[in-house]
Amino acid sequence: MSRHTTRPRSLSSLLEELHEQRCTGTVLVSGSPGGRVHLRSGRICAADTPGSPGPETVLRNTGRLGDEEWDAACAAATPGEPFAAVLEGCGLLGRQEFDIVCTATMFDAAFALAISTLESWEITDAVPVPWLGPTFSPRRVTTDTKHRLTVLEYMWGGPVADLAQLAVRPAPDLPSRVPERYATLLRAANGRRTPRDIAFALGRGTYAVMLDIARMNGLGLLHHGRPAARGGRPSTAPRTAEPRPSADSTPEAAAAQLPRRTPGAQHPHLTARR
Repeated sequence: MSRHTTRPRSLSSLLEELHEQRCTGTVLVSGSPGGRVHLRSGRICAADTPGSPGPETVLRNTGRLGDEEWDAACAAATPGEPFAAVLEGCGLLGRQEFDIVCTATMFDAAFALAISTLESWEITDAVPVPWLGPTFSPRRVTTDTKHRLTVLEYMWGGPVADLAQLAVRPAPDLPSRVPERYATLLRAANGRRTPRDIAFALGRGTYAVMLDIARMNGLGLLHHGRPAARGGRPSTAPRTAEPRPSADSTPEAAAAQLPRRTPGAQHPHLTARR
């Protein structure tokens, strides 16, 4: 049976309390776009939100696994069997590689929740999660999220929430050659897609896409228009001289090294009040 929370007054402090209580359950987060945080014995084992791609989207949209391969693995799965074991048994993906994907997408979901407009949350019994990776303490996840926000605020030079809502497109008179990573993003930037839309289309993390957009904006490679309408699911159609924070010390950096194959202060967004 679900139970609603009235205190604490922030999601991060709620997760800390649940960690101390060694709670096993799911926190349903309402907002734009909202999401879920899954706990096992108080540790975060997964998180999902329409604001960032999950493992399936990452593996399929990068071409790491083809549609037929993924569907075959789903068909071979049995209740209670770890999906990592299924992928490994089918010869599609090693457990360690799948754990890296699950970890990267979980931290990316936490980041996406941090830049969302959170309204309320509810604790329920544990919701089954089809894919699980390593578990992390809420404090570890919050620390990583704060680091990502600091990096983006420095790179973008303004509120991260504003960057998240922009629809971007290539600037005119692009250089004849740009790094392939940027070229791929430029092809996906059609003037209608926000960073999260591009993340889903490419199977990349929302944070990684926003970081590249901030860098490319500084290089004059992108134009951006008015903020897109808030809410809804993403489209998947075809300042001061302070020490610069590192952009590569997060789980997303580890995920960037995955082999690919062709198809075949407490931050205000972590203290959303009820």
